[in-house]
Amino acid sequence: MKNTRLNSILSSSLIACALTIGSLASTPSALAQGGTALAQVNIPFAFQMANETLPAGTYRIDLESSHVVLLRGPDKASGFLVMNTANKVHPADHGSIVFDRYGDKYYLRQIGTRAATKGLECPKSRDEKNAVVAQNKEAATSVELAFNAAPLK
Repeated sequence: MKNTRLNSILSSSLIACALTIGSLASTPSALAQGGTALAQVNIPFAFQMANETLPAGTYRIDLESSHVVLLRGPDKASGFLVMNTANKVHPADHGSIVFDRYGDKYYLRQIGTRAATKGLECPKSRDEKNAVVAQNKEAATSVELAFNAAPLK
């Protein structure tokens, strides 16, 4: 009886592991197949997104899922970012991307679409938290850029 139960538990665990590995292995290809094109924006400065620095240039913003954004920029600069929902007090009449600036570094903070009451907000990276501490917890300067247009498909 114990041997049968142990085999059943091991079998269930192996199946669960195989399903998990299969779903993780297929995730990047599913994301790469494209999401909803939000906009195109010209960012005139290098900026931090999560733990990487992206160069200045024109970026295409694609919404891959409800909380995953893909930014594609110049010279194959790109990155996926998991974002949180952010409530907006006043819906904007244009889409925008917002950065926080500490010293000479810019950190991606929010992406909002036109007429939406909710946007997307980036969690603070370790580097940004260190910048806040280094600046003696002074408020960041916010820089908001309007979307240029909807990107080409």
